[in-house]
Amino acid sequence: MARLARAELFALNEVAIVHVINRTVRRCLLLGNDPLTGKNYDHR
Repeated sequence: MARLARAELFALNEVAIVHVINRTVRRCLLLGNDPLTGKNYDHR
């Protein structure tokens, strides 16, 4: 069975609380400020 499009899962006029988990390779920082390099990754 095919998955539904995200637009069909959440109504735009309703509030939704979701739990999101992302994993990266080599513990790379996905969002925010990297304390080691000082780079900001909020654009991702």
